[in-house]
Amino acid sequence: MAEKVTIKAVIFDLDGTLLDTESLSCRAVIDSFELSNLNLPQEIRNELRSKGDLLPWELKRKILGRRGSEWIPIVLAYAQENWGVNMTIDWREQSSSKRCDNGKDDDTDRKQMVDNFWKAWELCLNVLCEEIEECPGATDLVKSLTMLNIPLAIATSSRTASVQKKRRRHEEMFKSFQHIITGDNENVKYGKPAPDIFLEAAKQLGFHPSECLAFEDSVLGAQSAKAAGCHVVAVPDGRMDKKEFDSVADEVLSSLKDFSGQKWGLDVSKVQV
Repeated sequence: MAEKVTIKAVIFDLDGTLLDTESLSCRAVIDSFELSNLNLPQEIRNELRSKGDLLPWELKRKILGRRGSEWIPIVLAYAQENWGVNMTIDWREQSSSKRCDNGKDDDTDRKQMVDNFWKAWELCLNVLCEEIEECPGATDLVKSLTMLNIPLAIATSSRTASVQKKRRRHEEMFKSFQHIITGDNENVKYGKPAPDIFLEAAKQLGFHPSECLAFEDSVLGAQSAKAAGCHVVAVPDGRMDKKEFDSVADEVLSSLKDFSGQKWGLDVSKVQV
């Protein structure tokens, strides 16, 4: 970095960055088919179970960082195309859409199906919340930044009710955050990769986005933070090619434990946690 950057506030993504919800999220997606009265063929279910209930990476990488209204149509289209799940709506025509409200005649049916699947997914994930672990190094980094008197916020695509469930085992970490901006915040019109949620986080923190450092695990999230004007540290899923972050991240780490903060004026090694 050519010139010294002084960071005054830090914004974290939640899922996959602070909390290791991604594997549980996959399980919830798979279980949501049955709750939504969609027949996932048994051979597909068995195959997914044999792989630890993880979604195929070719699907998972497309939905990381998105709001439910945006990732559910992608999942349903994939299920039709690759898993032979029968539905009354052909989602394959909509798989590239960012939102369901595209103005077509079947918009109401599409929205209802997305809402039903979203509720089923949140219900399944809520049941699994007691199993959610933090991502390696999350609590220690948050504590270190707090000891350096750095204001903190969370910017997550998850809805408020879902965040309340996810945080139950991690209140010690969550109490360090001054603001939590969720995907259903009225000031967040568009989800990631649009900049809305990071602009709102910076606003609530009281700093210009250029004074904020954002931690993200997804390309869409990193694009969102960069579009808002934040500096970006990416901590991607191990299955992801780190080169995908070349144009949107200022620093790429394998783990939050690897963050030294020195290049940002946040020398976390100076504090003991």
